[in-house]
Amino acid sequence: MRPTVILWAIPILIGILLGALLGLLYALRVDPRVTTDVNFAQLAESDKRNVLILISLAYARDRRIEVAAQRLLDLDKDWQALADAACEFAQTGYASTNTGLLAIRSMVELAGAQGYSGCASALIPVFSPTPRPSPTPFPTATPTRPLVPTKTPTESPPSTPTALALLTTPTPRGDFIVANIVPFCDPRLPSILEFSVRDVNGSGIPGVAIEVRFGTTRQRLFTGLKPERDSGYADFEMQPDEIYRAELPSLSEATRPLEASACTAQNGARTRTSYRIIFQRTRP
Repeated sequence: MRPTVILWAIPILIGILLGALLGLLYALRVDPRVTTDVNFAQLAESDKRNVLILISLAYARDRRIEVAAQRLLDLDKDWQALADAACEFAQTGYASTNTGLLAIRSMVELAGAQGYSGCASALIPVFSPTPRPSPTPFPTATPTRPLVPTKTPTESPPSTPTALALLTTPTPRGDFIVANIVPFCDPRLPSILEFSVRDVNGSGIPGVAIEVRFGTTRQRLFTGLKPERDSGYADFEMQPDEIYRAELPSLSEATRPLEASACTAQNGARTRTSYRIIFQRTRP
């Protein structure tokens, strides 16, 4: 009797196991449960960092600090955590995009409004260009009686090279000048504009906007995105058959026209010209 009972129970056990396996497959693959009532505090850390970006961008738009504070509280984060997250983003490739720059600057601004800061405040500071000075009107000339010419004409002194140099040197619009432009020919770096924005003591300045113009196009880039090179470094790739000018908006004059013309490197390789451009602050 016992062997008969065992043989009769084996198909039942196999059926139960197959049913359990099919039910598990259906729950995991065919119709998985979707959780829709998760609190912000239950999110993964990577998702929380994305929510911090959204909170900062919303604050940059509506300036409602109490709403931003409540959202941080719901996320189980504080102001220092926001500053630390901005620091992490500033050290990644996310900071090399315009969208990333906008997000990180918003995070720095929101944390700074409450007195908190991190490394992003130094790597990507909130940039505010110096306003242009108001033009000073020329004094009104007082009319005088015309001079009576003498019999002996007075010769005008000849112009000197110093006077010519003063006339041809552009006056900077702001606190910076174009200190140097050095062309170079390197097959490893073809058609590159390498910028260096320096303080009066020669130190690099991060977070400064550089505007590059070519044709009817204007593009902006910022220093400090490659701190391994220099905190005041930025670069831009040129295209053939275009004429480029660069300046610090409202802070400097534009460079002379620059072109990625064909050149021959020292090893005989043919490539295109690149330039190293230095913007130097003239006063603190």
